[in-house]
Amino acid sequence: MLLIDTSVLIDYFRKPDKEKTLFYELAGKYSSIAISAITKYEIMVGNTPKQEDFWQQLLSTLQVIAFADQEAEEAAMIKKELKQENKLIGFADIAIAATARVHDLEIATLNIGHFNRIKNLQLLSLKNKI
Repeated sequence: MLLIDTSVLIDYFRKPDKEKTLFYELAGKYSSIAISAITKYEIMVGNTPKQEDFWQQLLSTLQVIAFADQEAEEAAMIKKELKQENKLIGFADIAIAATARVHDLEIATLNIGHFNRIKNLQLLSLKNKI
């Protein structure tokens, strides 16, 4: 199973040629793609009534992994590590990374600048894909 970040879904939504998106490529390679409940939250907060059908249909095809006790503890640990190194990023990215670490999942993101700050995170190699 592969965990994808919000940035991958937004890229898919925005590009008119869906076949040239990372999400399209990953969907063809992975039998199971998941998102964190935090990604679902970000999408639901950011969409408009016109976009709602698109997002509901797409999100219904993805497994949503809950953000619960273990993920919260992992997120707190990640935030402390990043703060100590003076490399803080936003809560949503920390929570998504925590979900990936707790469930030992590789994560695909277009936001490499944030996620590569986090230790022990399995980032999907996106060389020549962005």
